[in-house]
Amino acid sequence: MDEILTKFTPLVLKMASLLSNGDPHLKEDLTQEGYIALYHAIRYYRKDRGSFPAFAKKCVHNAMISYLRKNKARTKDLISLEALPDQQDETSLDETLRQKDFLGSLYALLTPMESKALKAFLSSGSVVEAAKTLSWPYKRVENAVARARKKADILRQLDKGGE
Repeated sequence: MDEILTKFTPLVLKMASLLSNGDPHLKEDLTQEGYIALYHAIRYYRKDRGSFPAFAKKCVHNAMISYLRKNKARTKDLISLEALPDQQDETSLDETLRQKDFLGSLYALLTPMESKALKAFLSSGSVVEAAKTLSWPYKRVENAVARARKKADILRQLDKGGE
C-alpha cells in the first residue's frame, strides 16, 4: 500500500492543485479526499474491470468533485437563500436551488481570472462590456469566458451522468 500511495502522490497533488483554484486550504482538503479515495481504490479494485491506474485516477477525481459539490459555502458570490423573493412557488424555488448548486460547482472549478471574467460577462451581458468593466483586452475576456463555458459544459455532462 505504501508503494501505491507514494506512486500516486503526484496525481493526487496535481488534481488537488487544479481543482483548488489557488486556495491552499481547499487544496489541502482535496488532497486528503484524494488520499482517502486512493485508499478505497486499493481496497475495492477488481482486475476484471480494467487497469488500476485508470480506476484510481477516476476514484480520486470523483472524490474531489464530490467534496467540492458538498462544500459550496466557499463560493461567496452566490445568492443567499434569504435574498430569494418570498413569493415563489415550489417549482421555481427548486430550480433556483439547482442553479445555485450548479454555479457553486462551476465557480469552484474556475480560475480567479475566469471567475472575474464570467461575473463581468453575466452582469454586463456582453464580452465587450465585460472587457470595459474589467479594463482587460477583449481577447483576454473572450478566452476566459470560453474556458468557463467549456467547464460549465463538462460539469453539466458530469451532472447528467450522475442522475
